[in-house]
Amino acid sequence: MRERTTLVLSGVVLLLAGAAWQRGGWELALAGVVGGLQSLFLMAPLLLCAFFIAGLIQNLLTQERVTRWLGKGSGWQSILLACVSGVLIPGGPYIYYPIALTLLRAGASLGVVVAFVSAKNLWPIMRLPLEFALLGPRLTVARLVATLLVPPLLGFLSQALAGRQVEHIRQGIKL
Repeated sequence: MRERTTLVLSGVVLLLAGAAWQRGGWELALAGVVGGLQSLFLMAPLLLCAFFIAGLIQNLLTQERVTRWLGKGSGWQSILLACVSGVLIPGGPYIYYPIALTLLRAGASLGVVVAFVSAKNLWPIMRLPLEFALLGPRLTVARLVATLLVPPLLGFLSQALAGRQVEHIRQGIKL
């Protein structure tokens, strides 16, 4: 799976580089490469920290603990804990996806991982001040109320519909 994704992304890079070359020659194509490298250098410390956090979590949490607290038999409390954790984890996808992967590998149920990622995306506590400032309190509160039940509901639904496939999902992850 990872190899296929790398091939597809490499193809997109080549297509965009070709389009840049056709539109503005080597200067435009090179400017795109330089811009990408600048983004890489800016994001590298964040990515390293995210993967270090994921690795440390993986080594600090035993599979027995994760399975007991967040595994299939842990009940609705584990999905609510995942929702709260998703809200409290700072940062963007470079931070929370490695953590979600680590939880999945360590024995967390599918519902827990889905609830964690869904809560992180729908209840972004770090973005709330900006949302309040730009969209106003009425719209922000309305959005929060409308999405309040979505992460736990997605966690329960994914566990009920596909929870038995979690081992197959774990085996498909090669990272």
